[in-house]
Amino acid sequence: MKPQDATPPWTRLEQVYLIERDAGLLCRILGLYASRGIDVLRADYAYAAQDVMTLKVCVANELADTAEVVRILVDKAASFVGVLAAAEQPAATQRAA
Repeated sequence: MKPQDATPPWTRLEQVYLIERDAGLLCRILGLYASRGIDVLRADYAYAAQDVMTLKVCVANELADTAEVVRILVDKAASFVGVLAAAEQPAATQRAA
């Protein structure tokens, strides 16, 4: 992983997942990124409710097709049993951060 501060905000993409509390599911989602060679800058998770957690994945947008690959990964992860919601964070929010 690269240090987050070394990558300008406009070259990052962030996805947010709402998932059942399951470490195996979390690993499967992160494994999707690794299998496609996507550089994960940061992965944060927090408990949203008793059996529900949020996972935020921030990736480097270094290649021209990275955004499309990430969109496909979000759609694929959304089909996993235990994923309650999956979305990309708006680019405007990313730039302001």
